[in-house]
Amino acid sequence: MARSAKTDKVLGLLGAQSPRRPASNPIINAPEKETVPPVFVKSDTGTQFVNIPFLLINEQLGSIMERFRCCTCEKCIAAVTEEALRQLPSTVVRVKRVSDTEAVNRAAADMRSDAIHVLTKCVMLIKTNPRH
Repeated sequence: MARSAKTDKVLGLLGAQSPRRPASNPIINAPEKETVPPVFVKSDTGTQFVNIPFLLINEQLGSIMERFRCCTCEKCIAAVTEEALRQLPSTVVRVKRVSDTEAVNRAAADMRSDAIHVLTKCVMLIKTNPRH
């Protein structure tokens, strides 16, 4: 089984030790870990639910905003994220063990091009009509 960058990211979310840490996005100044809304929700049974659109938005947003020279203030980042989450279909993958990361990789791969398309539209919308 081949490991991808997404596998390392999901393993990091699951608490498994990853041999390499994925690079953080320098454009988005994320607050401390305790205040970041969870990409996944852990239930009492040990099952975790991974929000695929939110994962892809966090992965792609910084580079798309930089490419189109959009403002990267907190208000613009929040506005683009909010609009993109409205337009993308809600896809949540249940992960019970580390071996289930393939389901996350498949779902992310299936949705990646749509997410990039929607994010590009949202960035252009917010760039022309900033909320500040």
